[in-house]
Amino acid sequence: MDWKQKRAIEWECQRVLRQYYQFVDQRMYVKAANLFTLDVEWQAFEVHLRSREEIYNGLIDGLAEGTIRHVITNTVIDVIDVDRAVSRSYNTDYYVPGVKVEDGDVPLHFEGPHRIEDNYTELTRTDEGWLISKRDVKLIFRRANEPIALESWAKVEGKI
Repeated sequence: MDWKQKRAIEWECQRVLRQYYQFVDQRMYVKAANLFTLDVEWQAFEVHLRSREEIYNGLIDGLAEGTIRHVITNTVIDVIDVDRAVSRSYNTDYYVPGVKVEDGDVPLHFEGPHRIEDNYTELTRTDEGWLISKRDVKLIFRRANEPIALESWAKVEGKI
């Protein structure tokens, strides 16, 4: 593989990650879930999900009643081969429960970032293009030990 192929793969993988967060933040949960492989392994905050359907359910039931924004930074993509890549990045999440930004006046009140995470992602080239095949999210900082809606949903669903 030459450097042009490697750079193209890096760009496509970063694009998938950016799209995922844009789709989640804009409540496009079907599009967000479709950025994962059918056999995805997803782990964050002791929540373990294993399919697009579980990811979709977690997003819609876990985030639909609040407002969230993700800021992804320091993304580094390592290309394994023409069909596999891994990514490391940091994610800062701003979250306000129970308030939809679309329904009220902005700006919303908040007290700084809700959490900062260290993300490990595996991406795989499929017939649908590059998709996320594994996510492992490690919580680094958390505001006042507040649960997020996804954790609350996961407890009710028995996913934790």
